[in-house]
Amino acid sequence: MTLTWTTFICPKPDFKVRSLVDGATFPATRSALLNSDVFGDMFACCDSEKSGQQDEVLELQESSSELAALLRLLHDPPAPPTELPLEDKFQKVTYDPATVIPLPLLLSLLFRLADKYAINESVVATLRMHLRANARAYPLEVYGFATLHNMEWEASEASQYILPLASYRFEEIKLIPNVVAYHKLVRLQDFRVKAFRDLLLGEEIFPHGYGECATHVEKTTDSWDRQRKALMGRIECVTDVAGEMATLIETFNNCKICHKACTAAVDMLAYKCKRMPRRLNQLPNIY
Repeated sequence: MTLTWTTFICPKPDFKVRSLVDGATFPATRSALLNSDVFGDMFACCDSEKSGQQDEVLELQESSSELAALLRLLHDPPAPPTELPLEDKFQKVTYDPATVIPLPLLLSLLFRLADKYAINESVVATLRMHLRANARAYPLEVYGFATLHNMEWEASEASQYILPLASYRFEEIKLIPNVVAYHKLVRLQDFRVKAFRDLLLGEEIFPHGYGECATHVEKTTDSWDRQRKALMGRIECVTDVAGEMATLIETFNNCKICHKACTAAVDMLAYKCKRMPRRLNQLPNIY
């Protein structure tokens, strides 16, 4: 999929559209323009005997680059971004960057044109897919835009990538459009911190004595407890709890039983952490 939006070529034109800003004229196809309710209504109300002739010209108050993008949306709507293969069911979806429409183009131009000209809903749905595809790289921008435009699913998708709110500068936080949207993120991040702590406190290296090392049980248990207590005060909503505890594994290299028990405990912790809600729409109703 080509992402060049500043040029447009129509192979079989039967109409012309001209920019009132800089005078550029583009050949177009009337049937493609009907993907816009605005043009559809215009043709229905204002058709003349010259309808269908190539000397017809529609003048619009858009620059040539904006007009090219509009005509691209109507004649050759973008395909959805391509998802990359997942390694496991808990992995976050990623996309081929070459197939994703850049966020500045989406926010400053394409969504505006789609709204202004009431473009077909299927085209808008694809633009929203591209918005979600940008969430990992630009979570605050996507969250703010999606919230402002009542795109709840896209806002929720972006929420999982937002860092602890205190880590952002004031200028960045202003991308969040209102206090309600801010508070939703506070609740999500608070839930994750508390849940991480509960998981960590509940995970034992020898659960119910299973896999216990008769020689080192007390020493190994104490090491596990010290490590998780030290971690408790540093947990944030994006902390890799299992990864932090995994640094303990190598200290048990001299004992196969303890090493195996620590590896199993870390793996179980990682599994439980992956299952934890990470988006706004996953928060329990009672929270």
